[in-house]
Amino acid sequence: MKPSTLLLFAVNYLGLASAAAIANPDDSLHAMEKRKCFKTGANYGNDQNAALNAVETACKGPLKGKYNKRETRVKCYNLSGDKSVKLTVGLTGSNAGSTRTIDRDECMNGLTKEVVNCGKGGDTTYGNWRYRADPNEASTH
Repeated sequence: MKPSTLLLFAVNYLGLASAAAIANPDDSLHAMEKRKCFKTGANYGNDQNAALNAVETACKGPLKGKYNKRETRVKCYNLSGDKSVKLTVGLTGSNAGSTRTIDRDECMNGLTKEVVNCGKGGDTTYGNWRYRADPNEASTH
């Protein structure tokens, strides 16, 4: 038996071969960069549902569609009183190709996470897309 065959047999016999299937932790950074929840500024408070409605409106229209690499679209919506939310989607992730199309569901999924998981808004970049939701104390009038 050749030494390399013996080594492979020993690795497999000892159960060490499964270690090769473990993903490199750095590979996960390409799928999602760390979510950044804002620590200061306005919060959604009682307007979280209104912000989620704004996400749906934006993702049905102005934020969905075909993007070119590094293109970012921003849409602001009034909530209640003097409060608004600024929603941003951009094809700026590290895995972004030259063009990509985002549909309503993918847009809503990304922006909804920023509204629900970050009370003062947040910013996350996945492999392709960047999502940002930022509540503000001023209306968009």
